Amino acid sequence: MLLITRLTNRVDTLEHSCLLSEESPGKIKNGYEAFAAAYEHNNTEPDSTTAMEGNSSLWKNLIDEHPVCTIWKQEAEGAIYHLASILFVVGFMGGSGFFGLLYVFSLLGLGFLCSAVWAWVDVCAADMFSWNFILFVICFIRFVHIAYQVHSITFAREFQLLYSSLFQPLGTSLPDFRTIAMSSEVVTLEKEHCYAMQGKTSIDKLSLLVSGRIRVTVDGEFLHYIFPFQFLDSPEWDSLKPTEEGTFQVTLTAETDCRYVSWRRKKLYLLLAQHRYISRLFSVLIGSDIADKLYALNDRVYIGKRYHYDIRLPNFLQMSRIFKMNYTESSPLAEATAIGFTPELERILPVPSNETTCENWREIHHLVFHVANIFFAIGLVIPTTLHLHMILLRGLLAVGCALYVVWATLYRCALDIMIWNSVFLGINILHLSYLLYKKRPVKIEKELKSIYRRLFEPLRVSPDLFRRLTGQFCMIQTLKKGESYAVEELTSVDDRLSILLKGKMKVSYRGHFLHNIYPCAFIDSPEFRSTQMHKGEKFQVTIIADDNCRFLCWSRERLTYFLESEPFLYEIFRYLIGKDITNKLYSLNDPTLNDKKIKKLDHQLSLCTQLSMLEMRNSIVSSSEDEEGLHQFLRGTSSVSSLHVPSPHQRASPRMKPIEEGVEDDDDVFEPAPPNTFKVRQWP
Repeated sequence: MLLITRLTNRVDTLEHSCLLSEESPGKIKNGYEAFAAAYEHNNTEPDSTTAMEGNSSLWKNLIDEHPVCTIWKQEAEGAIYHLASILFVVGFMGGSGFFGLLYVFSLLGLGFLCSAVWAWVDVCAADMFSWNFILFVICFIRFVHIAYQVHSITFAREFQLLYSSLFQPLGTSLPDFRTIAMSSEVVTLEKEHCYAMQGKTSIDKLSLLVSGRIRVTVDGEFLHYIFPFQFLDSPEWDSLKPTEEGTFQVTLTAETDCRYVSWRRKKLYLLLAQHRYISRLFSVLIGSDIADKLYALNDRVYIGKRYHYDIRLPNFLQMSRIFKMNYTESSPLAEATAIGFTPELERILPVPSNETTCENWREIHHLVFHVANIFFAIGLVIPTTLHLHMILLRGLLAVGCALYVVWATLYRCALDIMIWNSVFLGINILHLSYLLYKKRPVKIEKELKSIYRRLFEPLRVSPDLFRRLTGQFCMIQTLKKGESYAVEELTSVDDRLSILLKGKMKVSYRGHFLHNIYPCAFIDSPEFRSTQMHKGEKFQVTIIADDNCRFLCWSRERLTYFLESEPFLYEIFRYLIGKDITNKLYSLNDPTLNDKKIKKLDHQLSLCTQLSMLEMRNSIVSSSEDEEGLHQFLRGTSSVSSLHVPSPHQRASPRMKPIEEGVEDDDDVFEPAPPNTFKVRQWP
């Protein structure tokens, strides 16, 4: 401004002098030319006024130079744009998870690439081309990153079979399964070679058969087979405390060439102590596997009308030579389809060059267009590790599509662009609504919270699914002290399945006490597991309320139909019932095992010091002439189980330090360990 003032004064002085001297106008002209040259020379240096004018011009191009549409354009957009829109529609329909995100980013990336070509060839818009190319690069980078993550979780064939057949139906994620697999090894066992020898092989690992068949014998007499996706040594594992060592009481021999996955005992204990979900998962898997092995023995014995004995009654062990043996060798080998974890990147073909190129680029588009692309870019770069990343992704994509609709309607005047983006907006709003619906808070009744936290929440059953399970075809019933839930030989097993909510029940056989049932335990899981509906079978035990009780009761028929429509919940129920049966068998050996008052007074005895699951399994080969053995067993159960009798097959470990154990309560399955404290929970 100072320079302009000085030049203006100079011009005024020049004019005044020329008038006074009455010189020719040529001098004045020369003076003006000199002024113009000086001004142009000094104006070449930028100043704040020029910058302000530039910003004003940019803002004017973004806002003021785009009048609002009054009529739609007559011509439609090119074929490349509509191809890109089709790719966007298909891509926006993708789901979540690793493979869902691969699907979404691959198709969206191709759509943005086609849009970039369309902007370069047809629209001649530099800003539109730049945005679409940037979004294509983001999608490509995300696709490669997620594909690398999936590729890094690739497993050997044995682990793929194991995951697809056992862990995937239970909803175990690939990262969790990778943690489990990294702690194990795959071992080959040749035909007629022994995995364990009776009284010689130490119990130092846990193994799960993947292929082949293994024969279990005791003293040379056959017990049962182990088939693929069953544990080899679950009874041995569950019968020892972490600080104890023992030897096998059975012999396991490979009948064919076998492959199995094996976890070292100490390493697996460390893994279970660090991961709550994996610990609970192994608990139900091992408990259910033990129940399956005992049922394999029980299925060989029939009573009248070809009914099986209740597995809680030990007299089926002594009467195996009296009743008809009906064992049909079967091999439930199932060919599981391996999951291919190695993705293949789609080959993106280069777009053929077009002879016509843009000679003149159009002006930049309205600010709404750029804001919409900013929302797209932010949504696409949200990391998958963020808990709500899918909700944020769908929300930002929906906002971007809405802004595109505004831009196409008001400033682009393109009906087809408006229609396509309205479709994109509708798809993303549907996905967003579904995700928000799944995240909604679900209220669980107060009486059912303990069951959910104890049984279902550790296995990642959602509150919504649990509410569906308990809200439609079940009811809470009351039983007063002394009333019977079931009477042996009278009550049908077809009617119901129940979980005890409050109180305590007593189970007896012919007046002889067997065990107690405490809250958060199934009341009639053995009957549900071993009997069929509409066969006229009756309870073989009597169940009486020892206190005022409340229990959750399902109609067995309706529950069966519901579980058939929910494969995930069906698997969860199957393993929970198997685990509950195993707990009842342990309670049969020690009636005070589940009594919390007794647990607080005295530390829990090792299961190997009682009539353990190993001895229950092996006793199938024992014989008795009458039922006096059963009565003697029932009379001696309580006293024998309370004594600490050393087992010849069990000793304290000199290498493994004692690990403090805790007991799962009704409200909190795993208590958080304090700093520098290492705890392992023994399964009940």
